Amino acid sequence: MTERRRELVDAAVRVIARDGVAAATTRAVVAEAGMSLASLHYAFPSREHLIEAVIAEVTAQERRAAECGLLPVATAAEDGPAGPPALEEVIATGLERYVELLAERPEREQALLELALHAMRTGQRGALVAQYAVYQESARASLSTAALAARSRWTVPLDEVARALVMTTEGLTTVWLADRDTGAARRTARFAARALAALAEPA
Repeated sequence: MTERRRELVDAAVRVIARDGVAAATTRAVVAEAGMSLASLHYAFPSREHLIEAVIAEVTAQERRAAECGLLPVATAAEDGPAGPPALEEVIATGLERYVELLAERPEREQALLELALHAMRTGQRGALVAQYAVYQESARASLSTAALAARSRWTVPLDEVARALVMTTEGLTTVWLADRDTGAARRTARFAARALAALAEPA
């Protein structure tokens, strides 16, 4: 992506996160980017082309984030003096880190939520299906790593646990965006970790 296109996409993400997709007019985006309207039309033939580029870029960012794992610090767990860590603690630590990352960069998740609704309204469900497939695979990898670190094994199919983890992170994200209560989100993460860990047993 050229520098000009990237700056316009980044500006559009900020406008969408702040004011919604409908407010992301070409004039609003160029004002946010500090560019002329001619610059936008040189980079994108139309507003819809710009929105498509925004969806592609935000989805790519989410893909990269998901590929790092939905439990960002699960792989860091190591045996301590008392032996392997408890699975609940491994999952809780990862989910709490997820909440921290969400609180650090809420605008991306806000824009993603707006764009997901836009994609559903405009018949672009394929992008959403692909996005959640990445989340599912990332959750599988994260949970597999967490179980290995805790010397545990899942007693239900891993796909089902992974889906529960994806739904957990989606719920944490949506509710946090609504109330911005980070403390409550951390407590919910702990509760969710306990529930997920109950689906495993010592290996």
